[in-house]
Amino acid sequence: MNSTKRCAGTSWARNILLILILAFILRVTTRLQSGEADFWTNGYTFFFELARNVATGRGIAFDGWLPTASRVPLYPIFVAAVTFGHGEFISLLLLQSLIGVGTVWCAAMIAQNLFGNTAGLIAALLTAIYPYYVVHDTALQETGLFTFLTALAVFLLMNVRRGGSAFMSMCAGIVLGAAVLTRANLAPFAVVAPLWPLIQRSPNAIMWRRGLWLCLACAVALTVTVSPWLVRTYWLTGLPTLSTEAGFALWESNNSFTFSRYPIESIDRSAEVAFSALSSHQRAEMEALGPNEAAIDHWFLREALNYMREHPWQTIANGFRKIAAAFCLLPGPRHGFWPNLVYFFTYGPILILGLFGMWCSRHNWREHLIFYALFITFATLTAIFYGHTSYRSYLDVYCIVFASSILQELLNKMRPTTGRKLSIQAFA
Repeated sequence: MNSTKRCAGTSWARNILLILILAFILRVTTRLQSGEADFWTNGYTFFFELARNVATGRGIAFDGWLPTASRVPLYPIFVAAVTFGHGEFISLLLLQSLIGVGTVWCAAMIAQNLFGNTAGLIAALLTAIYPYYVVHDTALQETGLFTFLTALAVFLLMNVRRGGSAFMSMCAGIVLGAAVLTRANLAPFAVVAPLWPLIQRSPNAIMWRRGLWLCLACAVALTVTVSPWLVRTYWLTGLPTLSTEAGFALWESNNSFTFSRYPIESIDRSAEVAFSALSSHQRAEMEALGPNEAAIDHWFLREALNYMREHPWQTIANGFRKIAAAFCLLPGPRHGFWPNLVYFFTYGPILILGLFGMWCSRHNWREHLIFYALFITFATLTAIFYGHTSYRSYLDVYCIVFASSILQELLNKMRPTTGRKLSIQAFA
Protein backbone atom coordinates (compact mmCIF):
# COMPACT_ATOMS: atom_id res chain seq x y z
CA MET A 1 0.00 0.00 0.00
CA ASN A 2 2.78 2.44 0.94
CA SER A 3 4.71 1.62 -2.23
CA THR A 4 1.54 2.21 -4.27
CA LYS A 5 1.07 5.60 -2.63
CA ARG A 6 4.71 6.48 -3.25
CA CYS A 7 4.39 5.51 -6.92
CA ALA A 8 1.20 7.54 -7.25
CA GLY A 9 2.89 10.53 -5.60
CA THR A 10 5.94 10.20 -7.84
CA SER A 11 3.74 9.97 -10.93
CA TRP A 12 1.75 13.04 -9.85
CA ALA A 13 4.92 15.05 -9.22
CA ARG A 14 6.34 13.99 -12.60
CA ASN A 15 3.16 15.06 -14.40
CA ILE A 16 3.15 18.40 -12.60
CA LEU A 17 6.77 18.95 -13.59
CA LEU A 18 5.93 18.28 -17.24
CA ILE A 19 3.05 20.75 -17.05
CA LEU A 20 5.34 23.38 -15.49
CA ILE A 21 7.84 22.90 -18.31
CA LEU A 22 4.99 23.26 -20.83
CA ALA A 23 3.86 26.48 -19.13
CA PHE A 24 7.37 27.93 -19.33
CA ILE A 25 7.83 27.02 -23.00
CA LEU A 26 4.43 28.45 -23.96
CA ARG A 27 5.12 31.78 -22.25
CA VAL A 28 8.61 32.19 -23.65
CA THR A 29 7.74 31.21 -27.25
CA THR A 30 4.56 33.32 -27.31
CA ARG A 31 6.41 36.44 -26.20
CA LEU A 32 9.33 35.76 -28.55
CA GLN A 33 6.86 35.46 -31.40
CA SER A 34 5.29 38.84 -30.62
CA GLY A 35 8.77 40.36 -30.46
CA GLU A 36 10.83 42.69 -28.32
CA ALA A 37 9.40 45.84 -29.93
CA ASP A 38 5.87 44.81 -28.98
CA PHE A 39 7.00 44.18 -25.40
CA TRP A 40 8.36 47.70 -24.94
CA THR A 41 5.68 49.60 -26.88
CA ASN A 42 2.47 47.80 -25.82
CA GLY A 43 3.33 47.34 -22.16
CA TYR A 44 2.95 49.87 -19.35
CA THR A 45 6.09 51.83 -20.21
CA PHE A 46 5.88 53.99 -17.08
CA PHE A 47 6.93 50.91 -15.09
CA PHE A 48 10.24 50.83 -16.93
CA GLU A 49 10.61 54.57 -16.47
CA LEU A 50 10.26 54.08 -12.71
CA ALA A 51 12.59 51.07 -12.83
CA ARG A 52 15.26 53.03 -14.71
CA ASN A 53 15.19 55.77 -12.09
CA VAL A 54 15.41 53.19 -9.29
CA ALA A 55 18.41 51.56 -10.96
CA THR A 56 20.19 54.89 -11.43
CA GLY A 57 19.71 55.92 -7.80
CA ARG A 58 16.94 58.49 -8.28
CA GLY A 59 14.41 56.32 -6.45
CA ILE A 60 10.71 55.87 -7.25
CA ALA A 61 10.30 58.87 -9.53
CA PHE A 62 9.16 59.70 -13.05
CA ASP A 63 11.55 61.43 -15.43
CA GLY A 64 11.77 65.12 -14.59
CA TRP A 65 9.55 64.75 -11.53
CA LEU A 66 10.12 64.73 -7.82
CA PRO A 67 9.91 61.36 -5.99
CA THR A 68 6.42 59.92 -6.43
CA ALA A 69 4.09 57.78 -4.36
CA SER A 70 1.54 57.31 -7.12
CA ARG A 71 2.34 53.61 -7.59
CA VAL A 72 3.30 50.90 -5.13
CA PRO A 73 6.95 49.99 -5.73
CA LEU A 74 7.51 46.25 -5.95
CA TYR A 75 7.15 45.66 -9.70
CA PRO A 76 9.36 48.64 -10.69
CA ILE A 77 11.94 47.43 -8.15
CA PHE A 78 11.73 43.93 -9.63
CA VAL A 79 12.25 45.29 -13.16
CA ALA A 80 15.16 47.43 -11.94
CA ALA A 81 16.79 44.43 -10.24
CA VAL A 82 16.50 42.34 -13.41
CA THR A 83 17.47 44.94 -16.01
CA PHE A 84 19.69 47.38 -14.05
CA GLY A 85 17.79 50.12 -15.89
CA HIS A 86 18.66 48.79 -19.35
CA GLY A 87 16.35 47.25 -21.94
CA GLU A 88 17.13 43.64 -20.98
CA PHE A 89 14.22 41.98 -22.77
CA ILE A 90 15.38 38.35 -22.50
CA SER A 91 16.12 38.55 -18.77
CA LEU A 92 12.67 39.95 -18.04
CA LEU A 93 11.06 37.43 -20.37
CA LEU A 94 12.68 34.44 -18.66
CA LEU A 95 12.08 35.59 -15.09
CA GLN A 96 8.48 36.64 -15.69
CA SER A 97 7.87 33.30 -17.41
CA LEU A 98 9.18 31.57 -14.28
CA ILE A 99 6.82 33.68 -12.17
CA GLY A 100 3.96 32.53 -14.43
CA VAL A 101 5.13 28.95 -13.84
CA GLY A 102 4.91 29.71 -10.12
CA THR A 103 1.23 30.60 -10.57
CA VAL A 104 0.68 27.24 -12.30
CA TRP A 105 2.30 25.47 -9.35
CA CYS A 106 0.15 27.39 -6.87
CA ALA A 107 -3.00 26.45 -8.80
CA ALA A 108 -1.97 22.79 -8.71
CA MET A 109 -1.25 22.81 -4.98
CA ILE A 110 -4.41 24.70 -4.03
CA ALA A 111 -6.60 22.38 -6.12
CA GLN A 112 -4.85 19.27 -4.81
CA ASN A 113 -5.30 20.39 -1.21
CA LEU A 114 -8.98 21.15 -1.76
CA PHE A 115 -10.13 18.42 -4.14
CA GLY A 116 -7.40 15.83 -4.75
CA ASN A 117 -4.59 14.88 -7.12
CA THR A 118 -6.63 14.77 -10.32
CA ALA A 119 -8.05 18.22 -9.68
CA GLY A 120 -4.51 19.46 -9.06
CA LEU A 121 -3.35 18.16 -12.44
CA ILE A 122 -6.38 19.64 -14.20
CA ALA A 123 -5.89 23.04 -12.51
CA ALA A 124 -2.19 23.05 -13.41
CA LEU A 125 -2.85 22.20 -17.05
CA LEU A 126 -5.64 24.78 -17.45
CA THR A 127 -3.53 27.50 -15.83
CA ALA A 128 -0.52 26.54 -17.96
CA ILE A 129 -2.41 26.89 -21.26
CA TYR A 130 -4.85 29.67 -20.27
CA PRO A 131 -4.29 32.18 -23.12
CA TYR A 132 -4.69 35.31 -21.02
CA TYR A 133 -1.98 34.16 -18.62
CA VAL A 134 0.27 32.89 -21.42
CA VAL A 135 0.29 36.37 -22.98
CA HIS A 136 0.13 38.65 -19.94
CA ASP A 137 2.53 36.79 -17.65
CA THR A 138 5.37 38.12 -19.80
CA ALA A 139 3.99 41.59 -20.54
CA LEU A 140 5.51 44.79 -19.15
CA GLN A 141 2.94 45.01 -16.36
CA GLU A 142 2.55 43.82 -12.78
CA THR A 143 -0.33 41.38 -13.46
CA GLY A 144 1.75 38.19 -13.56
CA LEU A 145 3.76 38.99 -10.43
CA PHE A 146 0.62 40.09 -8.57
CA THR A 147 -1.29 36.93 -9.54
CA PHE A 148 1.56 34.71 -8.36
CA LEU A 149 2.08 36.50 -5.03
CA THR A 150 -1.62 36.47 -4.24
CA ALA A 151 -1.94 32.77 -5.09
CA LEU A 152 1.14 31.94 -3.02
CA ALA A 153 -0.25 33.89 -0.05
CA VAL A 154 -3.55 31.99 -0.33
CA PHE A 155 -1.74 28.64 -0.48
CA LEU A 156 0.36 29.50 2.58
CA LEU A 157 -2.71 30.63 4.51
CA MET A 158 -4.43 27.36 3.62
CA ASN A 159 -1.56 25.46 5.18
CA VAL A 160 -1.52 27.75 8.21
CA ARG A 161 -5.19 27.06 8.84
CA ARG A 162 -4.63 23.30 8.49
CA GLY A 163 -1.95 23.17 11.15
CA GLY A 164 0.93 25.31 9.98
CA SER A 165 3.42 26.99 12.26
CA ALA A 166 3.81 30.60 13.30
CA PHE A 167 6.78 30.79 10.92
CA MET A 168 4.57 29.79 8.00
CA SER A 169 2.00 32.34 9.12
CA MET A 170 4.68 35.02 9.08
CA CYS A 171 5.74 33.90 5.59
CA ALA A 172 2.13 34.25 4.48
CA GLY A 173 2.05 37.78 5.91
CA ILE A 174 5.25 38.73 4.11
CA VAL A 175 3.99 37.39 0.76
CA LEU A 176 0.62 39.08 1.32
CA GLY A 177 2.42 42.36 2.00
CA ALA A 178 4.50 41.91 -1.15
CA ALA A 179 1.28 41.42 -3.14
CA VAL A 180 -0.12 44.66 -1.69
CA LEU A 181 3.09 46.44 -2.68
CA THR A 182 2.61 45.10 -6.21
CA ARG A 183 -0.99 46.27 -6.58
CA ALA A 184 -2.60 48.37 -3.88
CA ASN A 185 -6.18 47.26 -4.52
CA LEU A 186 -5.49 44.02 -2.64
CA ALA A 187 -5.31 45.97 0.63
CA PRO A 188 -8.93 45.31 1.76
CA PHE A 189 -8.44 41.57 1.28
CA ALA A 190 -5.07 41.70 3.03
CA VAL A 191 -6.72 43.26 6.09
CA VAL A 192 -9.20 40.38 6.53
CA ALA A 193 -7.10 37.44 5.25
CA PRO A 194 -5.07 36.96 8.47
CA LEU A 195 -8.34 36.30 10.33
CA TRP A 196 -8.96 33.11 8.36
CA PRO A 197 -7.18 30.71 10.79
CA LEU A 198 -9.67 31.80 13.47
CA ILE A 199 -12.61 30.37 11.52
CA GLN A 200 -12.85 26.71 12.52
CA ARG A 201 -15.76 24.28 12.46
CA SER A 202 -15.80 23.60 16.22
CA PRO A 203 -13.08 25.69 17.91
CA ASN A 204 -12.09 24.99 21.52
CA ALA A 205 -9.99 27.15 23.80
CA ILE A 206 -6.70 25.64 22.60
CA MET A 207 -7.59 26.00 18.92
CA TRP A 208 -8.83 29.53 19.49
CA ARG A 209 -5.58 30.60 21.18
CA ARG A 210 -3.54 28.94 18.47
CA GLY A 211 -5.59 30.58 15.72
CA LEU A 212 -5.26 33.97 17.41
CA TRP A 213 -1.48 33.56 17.64
CA LEU A 214 -1.25 32.61 13.96
CA CYS A 215 -3.47 35.54 13.03
CA LEU A 216 -1.26 37.95 14.97
CA ALA A 217 1.93 36.50 13.44
CA CYS A 218 0.55 36.98 9.92
CA ALA A 219 -0.76 40.49 10.65
CA VAL A 220 2.55 41.62 12.19
CA ALA A 221 4.55 40.29 9.23
CA LEU A 222 2.14 41.98 6.82
CA THR A 223 2.43 45.29 8.69
CA VAL A 224 6.23 45.14 8.84
CA THR A 225 6.40 44.43 5.09
CA VAL A 226 4.15 47.32 4.09
CA SER A 227 5.27 49.86 6.71
CA PRO A 228 8.43 51.15 4.96
CA TRP A 229 6.35 52.24 1.98
CA LEU A 230 3.76 53.89 4.26
CA VAL A 231 6.55 55.74 6.06
CA ARG A 232 7.90 56.96 2.72
CA THR A 233 4.52 58.18 1.50
CA TYR A 234 3.95 59.94 4.82
CA TRP A 235 7.32 61.64 4.44
CA LEU A 236 6.47 62.71 0.88
CA THR A 237 2.82 63.67 1.22
CA GLY A 238 1.96 63.92 4.91
CA LEU A 239 -0.35 60.91 4.63
CA PRO A 240 0.50 57.22 5.22
CA THR A 241 -1.14 56.02 2.02
CA LEU A 242 -0.38 53.19 -0.41
CA SER A 243 -0.96 55.39 -3.45
CA THR A 244 -1.62 59.03 -4.26
CA GLU A 245 -3.84 58.00 -7.19
CA ALA A 246 -6.85 56.81 -5.16
CA GLY A 247 -8.65 60.15 -5.34
CA PHE A 248 -8.06 60.48 -9.08
CA ALA A 249 -9.16 56.86 -9.62
CA LEU A 250 -12.36 57.54 -7.68
CA TRP A 251 -13.02 60.66 -9.76
CA GLU A 252 -12.38 59.07 -13.15
CA SER A 253 -14.80 56.25 -12.23
CA ASN A 254 -17.47 58.50 -10.73
CA ASN A 255 -18.29 61.43 -12.98
CA SER A 256 -20.77 62.24 -15.72
CA PHE A 257 -18.46 60.86 -18.43
CA THR A 258 -17.32 57.57 -16.84
CA PHE A 259 -19.11 55.45 -19.43
CA SER A 260 -18.43 57.70 -22.38
CA ARG A 261 -15.65 55.31 -23.50
CA TYR A 262 -15.38 52.70 -20.76
CA PRO A 263 -15.69 49.67 -20.77
CA ILE A 264 -15.34 49.25 -24.54
CA GLU A 265 -12.21 51.36 -24.32
CA SER A 266 -9.89 52.06 -21.42
CA ILE A 267 -11.13 54.13 -18.48
CA ASP A 268 -8.27 56.50 -19.38
CA ARG A 269 -10.18 57.50 -22.51
CA SER A 270 -13.24 58.35 -20.41
CA ALA A 271 -11.01 60.31 -18.02
CA GLU A 272 -9.69 62.36 -20.96
CA VAL A 273 -13.27 63.27 -21.91
CA ALA A 274 -14.11 64.16 -18.30
CA PHE A 275 -10.92 66.21 -17.91
CA SER A 276 -11.62 68.20 -21.06
CA ALA A 277 -15.07 69.02 -19.64
CA LEU A 278 -13.68 70.62 -16.46
CA SER A 279 -14.65 74.26 -16.03
CA SER A 280 -12.10 77.06 -16.09
CA HIS A 281 -12.68 77.53 -12.36
CA GLN A 282 -11.87 73.88 -11.67
CA ARG A 283 -8.73 74.06 -13.79
CA ALA A 284 -7.60 77.17 -11.94
CA GLU A 285 -8.08 75.37 -8.62
CA MET A 286 -5.93 72.48 -9.79
CA GLU A 287 -3.17 74.70 -11.15
CA ALA A 288 -3.02 76.55 -7.83
CA LEU A 289 -2.09 73.28 -6.10
CA GLY A 290 1.21 73.04 -7.98
CA PRO A 291 3.08 69.70 -8.14
CA ASN A 292 1.80 68.45 -4.75
CA GLU A 293 0.57 64.91 -5.53
CA ALA A 294 -1.40 64.52 -2.31
CA ALA A 295 -3.16 67.88 -2.69
CA ILE A 296 -4.12 67.17 -6.30
CA ASP A 297 -5.35 63.70 -5.37
CA HIS A 298 -7.42 65.19 -2.54
CA TRP A 299 -8.96 67.66 -5.01
CA PHE A 300 -10.06 64.82 -7.28
CA LEU A 301 -11.34 62.91 -4.23
CA ARG A 302 -13.50 65.86 -3.25
CA GLU A 303 -14.92 66.20 -6.78
CA ALA A 304 -15.73 62.47 -6.89
CA LEU A 305 -17.46 62.51 -3.50
CA ASN A 306 -19.48 65.55 -4.54
CA TYR A 307 -20.68 63.73 -7.65
CA MET A 308 -21.56 60.60 -5.65
CA ARG A 309 -23.54 62.63 -3.10
CA GLU A 310 -25.42 64.48 -5.83
CA HIS A 311 -26.17 61.31 -7.85
CA PRO A 312 -26.59 58.49 -5.28
CA TRP A 313 -28.83 56.21 -7.34
CA GLN A 314 -26.79 56.70 -10.50
CA THR A 315 -23.66 55.85 -8.50
CA ILE A 316 -25.22 52.60 -7.28
CA ALA A 317 -26.40 51.64 -10.77
CA ASN A 318 -22.98 52.47 -12.21
CA GLY A 319 -21.40 50.26 -9.56
CA PHE A 320 -23.28 47.23 -10.87
CA ARG A 321 -22.34 48.19 -14.43
CA LYS A 322 -18.66 48.30 -13.45
CA ILE A 323 -18.86 44.87 -11.80
CA ALA A 324 -20.50 43.48 -14.93
CA ALA A 325 -17.78 45.05 -17.08
CA ALA A 326 -15.02 43.49 -14.96
CA PHE A 327 -16.52 39.98 -15.16
CA CYS A 328 -17.74 40.33 -18.75
CA LEU A 329 -17.21 37.40 -21.12
CA LEU A 330 -15.49 39.83 -23.49
CA PRO A 331 -12.26 41.58 -22.53
CA GLY A 332 -12.27 45.15 -21.38
CA PRO A 333 -11.07 47.13 -23.14
CA ARG A 334 -12.01 45.24 -26.31
CA HIS A 335 -9.40 43.94 -28.75
CA GLY A 336 -9.70 42.62 -32.30
CA PHE A 337 -12.19 39.97 -33.41
CA TRP A 338 -9.94 36.95 -32.90
CA PRO A 339 -8.52 37.95 -29.50
CA ASN A 340 -12.07 38.65 -28.32
CA LEU A 341 -13.22 35.26 -29.61
CA VAL A 342 -10.35 33.36 -27.96
CA TYR A 343 -11.02 35.17 -24.71
CA PHE A 344 -14.74 34.37 -24.86
CA PHE A 345 -14.21 30.65 -25.42
CA THR A 346 -11.53 30.29 -22.73
CA TYR A 347 -12.57 32.64 -19.94
CA GLY A 348 -16.31 31.94 -20.37
CA PRO A 349 -16.21 28.18 -19.58
CA ILE A 350 -13.75 28.73 -16.73
CA LEU A 351 -15.98 31.36 -15.13
CA ILE A 352 -19.14 29.26 -15.48
CA LEU A 353 -17.54 26.02 -14.26
CA GLY A 354 -15.72 27.88 -11.48
CA LEU A 355 -18.90 29.46 -10.12
CA PHE A 356 -20.68 26.12 -10.42
CA GLY A 357 -17.82 24.45 -8.54
CA MET A 358 -18.09 27.02 -5.74
CA TRP A 359 -21.82 26.35 -5.47
CA CYS A 360 -21.41 22.57 -5.43
CA SER A 361 -18.79 22.76 -2.67
CA ARG A 362 -20.63 25.38 -0.59
CA HIS A 363 -20.89 22.97 2.36
CA ASN A 364 -17.16 23.59 2.88
CA TRP A 365 -17.74 27.33 3.11
CA ARG A 366 -15.41 27.79 6.10
CA GLU A 367 -12.50 26.30 4.19
CA HIS A 368 -13.39 28.28 1.07
CA LEU A 369 -14.11 31.55 2.82
CA ILE A 370 -10.81 33.06 1.74
CA PHE A 371 -11.79 32.64 -1.92
CA TYR A 372 -15.15 34.28 -1.32
CA ALA A 373 -13.29 37.15 0.37
CA LEU A 374 -11.10 37.59 -2.71
CA PHE A 375 -14.10 37.90 -5.01
CA ILE A 376 -16.18 40.04 -2.64
CA THR A 377 -13.42 42.56 -1.92
CA PHE A 378 -12.61 42.85 -5.62
CA ALA A 379 -16.28 43.31 -6.58
CA THR A 380 -16.74 45.95 -3.86
CA LEU A 381 -13.70 47.93 -4.97
CA THR A 382 -14.78 47.62 -8.60
CA ALA A 383 -18.22 49.01 -7.78
CA ILE A 384 -16.63 51.98 -6.02
CA PHE A 385 -13.83 52.52 -8.53
CA TYR A 386 -13.73 50.48 -11.79
CA GLY A 387 -12.33 47.26 -13.17
CA HIS A 388 -10.69 46.10 -16.38
CA THR A 389 -9.96 42.52 -17.37
CA SER A 390 -6.32 42.86 -16.29
CA TYR A 391 -7.47 43.99 -12.83
CA ARG A 392 -9.72 40.94 -12.42
CA SER A 393 -7.52 38.32 -14.05
CA TYR A 394 -5.77 37.39 -10.80
CA LEU A 395 -9.08 35.81 -9.75
CA ASP A 396 -9.18 33.53 -12.79
CA VAL A 397 -6.79 31.07 -11.16
CA TYR A 398 -9.39 30.41 -8.42
CA CYS A 399 -12.11 29.94 -11.02
CA ILE A 400 -9.78 27.38 -12.59
CA VAL A 401 -9.30 25.65 -9.21
CA PHE A 402 -13.03 25.27 -8.64
CA ALA A 403 -13.63 24.34 -12.27
CA SER A 404 -11.10 21.52 -11.80
CA SER A 405 -13.32 20.01 -9.09
CA ILE A 406 -16.21 19.76 -11.56
CA LEU A 407 -13.99 18.32 -14.29
CA GLN A 408 -12.57 15.81 -11.81
CA GLU A 409 -16.08 14.64 -10.96
CA LEU A 410 -16.89 14.25 -14.64
CA LEU A 411 -13.75 12.16 -15.16
CA ASN A 412 -14.56 10.01 -12.14
CA LYS A 413 -18.04 9.31 -13.51
CA MET A 414 -16.63 8.36 -16.89
CA ARG A 415 -14.01 5.94 -15.55
CA PRO A 416 -16.32 3.17 -14.24
CA THR A 417 -18.23 3.09 -17.53
CA THR A 418 -15.01 2.85 -19.49
CA GLY A 419 -13.83 0.11 -17.17
CA ARG A 420 -17.01 -1.94 -17.64
CA LYS A 421 -16.76 -1.66 -21.42
CA LEU A 422 -13.16 -2.82 -21.38
CA SER A 423 -14.04 -5.73 -19.09
CA ILE A 424 -16.86 -6.91 -21.34
CA GLN A 425 -14.63 -6.68 -24.41
CA ALA A 426 -11.86 -8.60 -22.65
CA PHE A 427 -14.34 -11.24 -21.46
CA ALA A 428 -15.72 -11.68 -24.98
